[in-house]
Amino acid sequence: MESNNKQPNVPVRIAVCNQKGGVGKSTFTTLLASHLHYSLGRDVLVVDCDYPQWSIHAQRERELAAVEQSDYYKLMMVRQFRQTGRKLWPVVRCMPADAGTEVGRFLSSSGYRPSIILYDLPGTVNAEGVIGSLSSLDRLFVPMKADKVVMESTLSFARTLHLTLVQNGAVRLAGVHLFWTMIDRRERTPLYGQYEEVIRQLGLPLMRTHVPYRSKFNKELLADGTGVGRSTLLAPERSFAADAQLDALASEILSILNMTDNG
Repeated sequence: MESNNKQPNVPVRIAVCNQKGGVGKSTFTTLLASHLHYSLGRDVLVVDCDYPQWSIHAQRERELAAVEQSDYYKLMMVRQFRQTGRKLWPVVRCMPADAGTEVGRFLSSSGYRPSIILYDLPGTVNAEGVIGSLSSLDRLFVPMKADKVVMESTLSFARTLHLTLVQNGAVRLAGVHLFWTMIDRRERTPLYGQYEEVIRQLGLPLMRTHVPYRSKFNKELLADGTGVGRSTLLAPERSFAADAQLDALASEILSILNMTDNG
């Protein structure tokens, strides 16, 4: 079932998700939210359902506290606002089972109209409310790395969702899309080709973008002159977004969502 991403005033709902930890689920959610919102001018809402750590909401709180203590950060935020006119993307913290209710309450009370809602969900589909949240999404983007243990878990996860949700005509979810991450460009491994053949045989969509490993993925506000990496307050620095293939990833996601007209 194809989701209708062109319905007026209906936000597209997506998630970066994997049941295997250590592949950057919350990191990519934050990076994509900030790049889409601050750099590309898309109105974004992030729903942090990743109980109990709620890492994106916690990062936002840390960053706001850091800004209060730093004239450098204050200046960066003022400059960004003057250049883009973009306010901070909002984040709703809730349990997975309450996501639909809490998002509805936030939208009705705030008047904010996002074009894209990104959900950060727990890694396990066994947590209460996760399957319901996944069923309500339009698309799911699954990061993976060329590690046998990670790939076995990832392919099982993606295949199960493809069979039980994507191919269920009564469910909103229209696609589960895999993409490579944590690639070491110096490494030569046959695993990529081997796993891509398995992915093709399973009938799972594989994205073109390959994301290399970059240390800034794990660094928050940087005041050392090397530019912004992962931040909920500021756009990723342009050279970092290009080098880390973040701009290519966002562009491919927008194409999959049929949102390349900047509308």
